[in-house]
Amino acid sequence: MKAQKQKFGPMPVLAITLVGSICGFILRTLMLAHGYDELGIQITGSLPYVGLWVLTFLVLGALGFFCHGMGTRASVEDNWTPSFLACGGGVVSGLLLVGVNVAALMDHPGAFQSVVNALGLISGAVIACGGILRLKGKHYGPLGMVVPVYLALWVVTHFTAWSTDPLLGDYCFQLLACTFSMLASVHLSGFPIGRGSRRLSLFYSLGAVFFCSISLAHREEFLFYLAMLLWLLTGLCDLHKPTRRRKLGEGFTQEEAPDHD
Repeated sequence: MKAQKQKFGPMPVLAITLVGSICGFILRTLMLAHGYDELGIQITGSLPYVGLWVLTFLVLGALGFFCHGMGTRASVEDNWTPSFLACGGGVVSGLLLVGVNVAALMDHPGAFQSVVNALGLISGAVIACGGILRLKGKHYGPLGMVVPVYLALWVVTHFTAWSTDPLLGDYCFQLLACTFSMLASVHLSGFPIGRGSRRLSLFYSLGAVFFCSISLAHREEFLFYLAMLLWLLTGLCDLHKPTRRRKLGEGFTQEEAPDHD
């Protein structure tokens, strides 16, 4: 089986994500501090406001370009190599998510919110277990589908409050952070059945890291966004080019050295 070409290595996408996330956090902090007039109305023409939206389009465009050249191999063995970093990030993220939902349940929410928080507890456990499994280069399997379900319901519970704000810039980055995290988790959960999308999972994961970093500036739901950021930044599929394999007799394969593009 001929490997799909990977045009770019891991450094461009990581550099774009980290630099963009830091700049986005700083701009959002400045925007919250100086981007409102004396009546509390958002100044849409302020420098931090304009700069943040320009940065967003630049980061997403660059990630889309570089992620497109990262290859399309969708099998677990080609993408989930053993990683201590992914293990640590998964365990910490999972525990943070569990803590967030335990605290929410202690506030005695309504029935629907309680169901969402229960799914959050399960999602945190799945993410933490996935981190442990990553030590052996394994994936958490179809159980990962509980994470996008939880994130979708999380958006539903928060969107009612967000939608009452007439200013899109007040809540759109939190909405984008959760939406990108949900889409990333959907594509990541497809790898065990050979339906994962390498390009899309990388794009949505790194995009979620960018938007979660911006959302941290709000100090609201801080631990939730931190958990998503750590999970999707450390739990990426292997960013290096998958090893090419050629078929031998009786269905066996032999690894070959990767091409140098």
